[in-house]
Amino acid sequence: MIGGVVIVAFIVLILIGVPLVFATGLAALLGMWMLGIDSWIILSMQTFEGLKSFPLVAIPLFLLMANLMTVGGVTNALVGFANSLIGHVRGSLAIGNVTASTLFAGISGSCLADTTAVGSMMIPAMVKNGYPPAFAGAVTAAANIVGPIIPPSILMILYGFAAEQSIIKLFLAGIIPGLLLSVGFAVLSVYLSRKYKYGSTTQGFDFSLAVKSFVSALPALVIPAVIVAGVVGGVFTLTESAGAAAAYALLYAVIRDLLRGRSPWRDIFDAFMRTAIDTGVIMILVGVAAVLTWVLTRSLLPQQLVALLQGFNWWETLLLVNFLLLLLGMFLEPAPAVLMACALLLPLIKSLGIDLVHFGVILVVNLQIGVLTPPVAASAFVTARIAGISLEKQIWALLPFIALGIVTLLLVTYVPWLSLAIPRLFG
Repeated sequence: MIGGVVIVAFIVLILIGVPLVFATGLAALLGMWMLGIDSWIILSMQTFEGLKSFPLVAIPLFLLMANLMTVGGVTNALVGFANSLIGHVRGSLAIGNVTASTLFAGISGSCLADTTAVGSMMIPAMVKNGYPPAFAGAVTAAANIVGPIIPPSILMILYGFAAEQSIIKLFLAGIIPGLLLSVGFAVLSVYLSRKYKYGSTTQGFDFSLAVKSFVSALPALVIPAVIVAGVVGGVFTLTESAGAAAAYALLYAVIRDLLRGRSPWRDIFDAFMRTAIDTGVIMILVGVAAVLTWVLTRSLLPQQLVALLQGFNWWETLLLVNFLLLLLGMFLEPAPAVLMACALLLPLIKSLGIDLVHFGVILVVNLQIGVLTPPVAASAFVTARIAGISLEKQIWALLPFIALGIVTLLLVTYVPWLSLAIPRLFG
């Protein structure tokens, strides 16, 4: 009963426009009051406990790497490489957009960072090439939900922390589902481009341009491979790999600017400032969400949820879980949604005997589809602003991509091999 009241209060606070961190904190305080806990010491202790995890150190390091690589011109290089491969076919810029988003996803691991970085380049370029602004924005928003699914992924780190699972296994588990989404979005983009005759084509494939673009993009392309290979091969831990990647990105940004006769220090300072702000936002959310998670656990809501769903078989339960996670993703930022979902659903998932690595992928894919859907639709809001259109038009253009995302989600849910094949391959 108490847990249900807390959840309802939280949703109401979100709907009336209370900022997420305050809505989370107020709902947690309401739960503490209903449980008869009036000690502020408990509040501070639970907040601290929520942040006291060594794997979380990787988050600011991966954010710093992404910001430094953006300063170093990585986005331009990746977009150029993607377009050099398929510029000779109709719908080429749409495919290039998906390809660039997938490549950049392996660097930033943040959906909104990818959407802003790639969208600021690709949406104007697609509009200039004859694509409708709404379609250009839809391709960009959809393609960039892959970011937190394939490595490195901040959401996978948070889930691994909350569910006590190997983060490198979660990274590996997201590769096939992430690529499946990217291929699906690329095929859908080509189909729609050809059906409605969007865009134009270039004169033909230029091998020398493709090689030159590949060389320019190579410094960025090696980062995800080095992170995964280094951790799987036992060369370094996940946190050490994040530090090494950040140091590499810093060196790359400095050398690149010096070779071009520019001073890199102002851009690097800005990158550090953005990282500090982004880290502060994430950590405040994680800390406050930890208090809410503790309140929900003390209220026995997870156990009540397990008892409520005992009459269903595993596939029916997973269908209901997916529905719940999609709703959660529609209202919440993905980071706190991961922690709340773990508090509510992990006992249920364990009771069904579902692999927790597999569930981690299901969870992240659900929440990423949520960033495309109203009422929040954070990713769609970003692309609508870049494209200069209303959010309503952007959502309508996104519907085919959202439908494809849900189909892919069901495949990932009911075919565990898609998530577990690579982690099992590496033991």
